[in-house]
Amino acid sequence: MAKTLLLLGGSPQQVIAITTARDLGYRTVLCDYLPDNPGQHEADVFYLVSTTDKDAVLDVARKENIDGIVAYASDPAAPTAAYVSEALGLAGIPYDMALNFCEKHKFRTFLADNGFNVPGSVELDADAPFDASLVEGLTLPIIVKPTDSSGSKGVTVVRDLADLPAAFEDARERSRNRVLVAEEFIERAHPHVIEAELTVSDGEVSTWGLINSIRDSASNPLLPAAYSYPLELTQEQKDLVYDQVSKLVHASGMTYGSFNIEMIITEDGRLYFLDAGPRNGGNMLPDFISMIAGGDVVAATLRAAMGETPDATAALDGKSGGSWGLAVMHTPEDGILDHMEHTPAAAEALVREVPLAEPGDEVHRFSTCDKGFGFAFYHFPNEETKQETMNAPGGPVIAVLQH
Repeated sequence: MAKTLLLLGGSPQQVIAITTARDLGYRTVLCDYLPDNPGQHEADVFYLVSTTDKDAVLDVARKENIDGIVAYASDPAAPTAAYVSEALGLAGIPYDMALNFCEKHKFRTFLADNGFNVPGSVELDADAPFDASLVEGLTLPIIVKPTDSSGSKGVTVVRDLADLPAAFEDARERSRNRVLVAEEFIERAHPHVIEAELTVSDGEVSTWGLINSIRDSASNPLLPAAYSYPLELTQEQKDLVYDQVSKLVHASGMTYGSFNIEMIITEDGRLYFLDAGPRNGGNMLPDFISMIAGGDVVAATLRAAMGETPDATAALDGKSGGSWGLAVMHTPEDGILDHMEHTPAAAEALVREVPLAEPGDEVHRFSTCDKGFGFAFYHFPNEETKQETMNAPGGPVIAVLQH
């Protein structure tokens, strides 16, 4: 009898997990709160259940007698996956530990308790009146955000104290757990945020998807607008990344599963973790790492969720694999999409496009991750071409709007 895998979320980016599970021979059960999600047409069984309703999902899991559960590319669903896997004795991360990673104030406490660097910060009550005196001990700039949001929703970098009330209000509107955090904004000493898309097997990192997370200051400097591989760091900085990420994974207690981690290194050589989620990253990062590795990272993720050892071909050491790029199609302004234009070098290196909008569709400024409308994958002939193309102002692909 086929093993049963429960998947949390059936958005367009998550469909690949459902179809891959089917190809692996698993029986697929899907939960999603949206009645029009595309994943329901690929899954064997669909339940119209919110992926953040832990007890409702647990009821589904028991009814379907599942063998594994995965929150593929979903921050909000990661605690639910941990809750269910712990209740049923399945592979995964402990529920309390998942909360340490998925709620930012708990993450900072976890980091401090385990000897990692943390910025100065204070917790704020989203339901209390804003009190500027609470952040008086912090040094500007300050970043204000909900502790349970993803995709830069409700996140503001404050460089002038006069902007604090508006930042607090924006974070308040995006908060579900009603806990906000204000923390000192740490400046990095390298061009891009460092991102890790990891697969963990037997408690060790088996897939080192270490990539540059490239921002677009014209749209939102906090959002990843593109990615590239390999890392553009000094060897000393790379060694620090491998060391600190390994320690973080060990501290988490995860034996099988996936991690998506963002981090920076300061001028004085200290590494700070910005975010870490016990799940795959969005923006089709598992597909991107699969291309680089020459294996199937999506399949590795699903097999790990089932407590199985992933195929060794999906492994990646973070050093080999060539020069690659992934662009998130986006625009710095609202409008009607006319067409997409790749730069000449990008067009030559293009290996795959996944458009999520067509000419004539309305598109919006890239203020949060959900405003992206497609992806483009590139394989460059050498590192120099990769850096020139991916790091160019405006990026490798430009959205041309109708005028």
